[in-house]
Amino acid sequence: MLDWGFIYLFIPRGSPMRALEVYMESGGQRTMSQVLAEQRAEPGSCNLGGPLRYRNVVIIWLRCEQDTLNRRLDERVDSMVAQGLLPEIRTFYEAYVKPYSSSEYHRGILQSIGFKEFVKYLDQNGTETDHELLEYLTASQEARGPKPAGLDQLEECLEYLKLVTRRYARRQLQWIRNRFLSDTGREVPPIYALDTTDINRWKVQVSDNAVAIIDAALAGKPSPLPCVPKMECSSERQQPDRTYHCEPCQRVFIGEHQWQIHIRSKKHRKVAKHNKNLSDDRNTDRAGVHLQESERNECSATYQK
Repeated sequence: MLDWGFIYLFIPRGSPMRALEVYMESGGQRTMSQVLAEQRAEPGSCNLGGPLRYRNVVIIWLRCEQDTLNRRLDERVDSMVAQGLLPEIRTFYEAYVKPYSSSEYHRGILQSIGFKEFVKYLDQNGTETDHELLEYLTASQEARGPKPAGLDQLEECLEYLKLVTRRYARRQLQWIRNRFLSDTGREVPPIYALDTTDINRWKVQVSDNAVAIIDAALAGKPSPLPCVPKMECSSERQQPDRTYHCEPCQRVFIGEHQWQIHIRSKKHRKVAKHNKNLSDDRNTDRAGVHLQESERNECSATYQK
């Protein structure tokens, strides 16, 4: 019997194939849920997963000051534009958005960072504008002519993309803290944070330290640098994880902590509002149909009289 409960639970995470592999490789004797339960019952495991598979492991975390990270992320967006971001998203837009009457930008590939932020611009401008803006943005300050049409709108989209990228980076940092640095009782390899803020000191602060840490691990010796200390885990995060299904977003969340983050997010509120508006429109359409039918019936009754 297939583990349909597990398959349904992890469809958004791309795990159905693995669940089927476990079932087929065991000759139909084991399910993925059973395997996970066994892993989480072993010493060194917790609700997030089982113990370490490999013992001699270290994690090197490249960090930098937040202001420096934000600046690098902004520069990365500018670099993407210079390397052809506009033609790339235009091609995608023409193939997978424009031919359809409506699109949902909170699902599937359309929700990817780096595309949905430009939809407003793509809807109102064409390829000729793309070429003019690309030439303008990649030219030197001295060689630039008058501001082309659509520049203000594109710059607004670029600023929004930079904001979303910085926000995503903060979520990644929070994920690292929750997954690796919270003291949940699960075995986690030692994590060493190396400062990449000053790129001119890369060899001294990053490269040489990384080599020294790895050499010590391979030789079975203590690391020359201290690892990042664990943080105390809140009591609510130590409770057994529940599964939450968000109907508007069609997503599954494991644990109260992740669920609360989701339902407070702007994305969830936006999707829920969008779905509510669609529902209201459908109800209005149905009411209109009923009203028309009622009017036709009255007209028919009058005619028969």
